[in-house]
Amino acid sequence: MKFVEETLSTTETGANEQMRTDPILTEIISNRLLQIGYEGGLVLQRCAVSPGVVEGRDLGFNISDAQGRTVVYSTWMPRHGTTLSYMLQSCMNRFDDDIRPGDMYLVNDPHSGALHILDLAVMMPIHHNGELVAWVGNATHHVDVGAMTPGRAPLATDWHQEGIIFKPTRIVENGKIRDDIFNLFLDNVRMPRYQSLDLKAQISANFAAAEKILVLAERYGTLALAQTFESSIQLAEEQARERISSLRPGVYEAVEYLDYDKTYTIRARLTVSEERLLFDFEGTDDEAKTFINCALPCAVANLHNILACQIFPDLTVNAGTFKLVDVRIPSGTVINCKPPAPCSGASTISGWRVQGITMALLTQALMNTPRQGYAMAQWGWGFTDVQWSGTDQLGRWYTVRGDASMHGGGARSNGDGIDVSNIAGSTNTALPSIESYEYRYPVLYLSRGLLADSEGAGQFRGGRAGYWSRCLYGVDSASDLSFYIGRDVGANGFGGGEDGTPSRIVIKRGTDILQRLHSEVPLYEELNGAEELLAQQPSALGLKIRGGDVVYVRGMGGGGFGPAELRDRDAVLADLDDGLLSPQRAEEIYGVSAN
Repeated sequence: MKFVEETLSTTETGANEQMRTDPILTEIISNRLLQIGYEGGLVLQRCAVSPGVVEGRDLGFNISDAQGRTVVYSTWMPRHGTTLSYMLQSCMNRFDDDIRPGDMYLVNDPHSGALHILDLAVMMPIHHNGELVAWVGNATHHVDVGAMTPGRAPLATDWHQEGIIFKPTRIVENGKIRDDIFNLFLDNVRMPRYQSLDLKAQISANFAAAEKILVLAERYGTLALAQTFESSIQLAEEQARERISSLRPGVYEAVEYLDYDKTYTIRARLTVSEERLLFDFEGTDDEAKTFINCALPCAVANLHNILACQIFPDLTVNAGTFKLVDVRIPSGTVINCKPPAPCSGASTISGWRVQGITMALLTQALMNTPRQGYAMAQWGWGFTDVQWSGTDQLGRWYTVRGDASMHGGGARSNGDGIDVSNIAGSTNTALPSIESYEYRYPVLYLSRGLLADSEGAGQFRGGRAGYWSRCLYGVDSASDLSFYIGRDVGANGFGGGEDGTPSRIVIKRGTDILQRLHSEVPLYEELNGAEELLAQQPSALGLKIRGGDVVYVRGMGGGGFGPAELRDRDAVLADLDDGLLSPQRAEEIYGVSAN
């Protein structure tokens, strides 16, 4: 560190000039910024209280330069990196010359950049000696925003029915929370005792990260900081250009489907040229009349998410990366809806379908290249939402969801898919523990595990889905808001691989489980024969759950890669030994006898 010590002893002008051209110091500052972005997410995670934030890690944290260009793209859930960029631009456009030191802005408007209305973002400008030098921002999922029903709003026909909408709004002023805005939010949500702490955690995370960035500015100078920002963006663009050139040039097409009140078609064409990628979604169906639509930022964010994971996983990803990616989505479609079309389900419904079709396109461009190992079948993507609401044992209102994304990963061209891996782009998320749910809510989990025979068969099998079952505990009844996507369409296999199993929700009424708990707990197989909850309709709104009713939910298996008859015999036998492949399936699909 001799260079740093010498620099600190020089005049600031001289030091800044040395730092501006020194690649070693640029690397030091870049790595520190990456760590600050990660630490900002840790502060949010550790100060919040909701399981989805604390244990699920459903959050994003960005650092941007003074112009609003993303420099540190969320190392948490990647797609938040793009939506935070959109929301930051919305804040800068709305407040323009009124961006003050010590202020923060609250945003959850999908057309201003949010993944969906339940994802609240808090953006903060950072000033050094009165000069705007950087921005930090974070986003996380809130359990409620005051819609016509708790959480998402499947009944909505207009986005104003989906909850309170914040276009960029000043929530912190001169370092202090504005009680009028903070309380306005709490007055409109159903779980203020949790959500107040989650929102304060977001504010605290920005303060913590901003303080550390100011330490960098003090130590190395604002010019060195600005030069690092610029160098990082340039490096990302150069790396992305080189990586794109490794893909097979050409035009690739894919079609995906989204099943809800009807089946919607999403079409896309990828053009790979020497230095650019063009995604064109011409031919996609018009926007729906229900909540499954997404706004443009959500669609672009999910596309960027797959690019970051499948094409650029080992590279710097920031605003420079995406300068080489063009996305065209016709307005008024299911993945680029216009107000007042409802879109509260965007993030986990139409947004996830954009992930799937992006992966299908990129996999074609990766085949027969040195990076073919990143080609893969489709990951599970269905959304199984079982949300119970009511009054708990202490007389407090509550709402609780289940694990909505216990999906298998898609098989790769050279390996099996990951079991219970969430969706393709949620790189750092996790399942909250069963105990966390049971501690906070009047529910009892009966099972959670891997679902045998759920993989998409192939030379390399898809990842297995997960399942869970639960009942009420300590209360007599609850209101149920259930819906699911992916009951008719599974995760597609590739290159002769088979599709994974679709999602499912079933319920068995009036069991004696509560009486039997002290002697035995049923396995999930005992739920076979239960009535199909949503067989003929996409949602069960207003359904009543009573003590003794048991709900069973399974995710979607990942797609297989390559013909199943080419699968290695020892791999089949290993799956049999693990008890996650039945002898009948082993013989019928893979041609391997258990004997």
